[in-house]
Amino acid sequence: MGEESTPESLLARIAQRDEAALGELYDRAGPALLGMVRRILPDRDGAAQVVEDAFLHLWQEARHFPHQDASAVAWLVIRARNMAIVRRRAQRKLPKLAPLPAAALQKSFSWLPRPEEIKRLGQRRELLKKIVNQLSKSQRMALDLTVFEGCTEAEIAAKLEQPLGRVQAGLRAGMRFLRHRLRAVLGTWAANI
Repeated sequence: MGEESTPESLLARIAQRDEAALGELYDRAGPALLGMVRRILPDRDGAAQVVEDAFLHLWQEARHFPHQDASAVAWLVIRARNMAIVRRRAQRKLPKLAPLPAAALQKSFSWLPRPEEIKRLGQRRELLKKIVNQLSKSQRMALDLTVFEGCTEAEIAAKLEQPLGRVQAGLRAGMRFLRHRLRAVLGTWAANI
């Protein structure tokens, strides 16, 4: 029995049009992706359609993906989240987000986390939860509304009944805090969290 394929090795096979590799990646990553998308779109059928569409995009774009330099799963998560937000915005009758042109999409691969970083983050999941819980309640709520509902800063201010400037400052401060702490989590097991 051989080693289990990594998402990146499956992606390399997908780039060669290996349907079995796409099926294997779907079986491995699909359920978690569906769970994440369901936080954004409570409608199970709509969420399942978004996950299928994300894998279809992966199938179409696999040849352009830097297989060893970026996490295939992170790409799927980001793509599915963005597609779910677009769908949610459409349901709320908000303006559509413009799709990324091909050149910008290619450039976007550069900031995707590397596979080994995703693995380390998975191993440090409890630390990550602890970090998020260190944010103030309003910062956590604002980030949740941003990430899982695709709300604009103005919408968040209205929902939280806070001034727009306070929401903007809170989001910036929360993101700075998370970036700083994330470096510590990625750098060491004994991060002072």
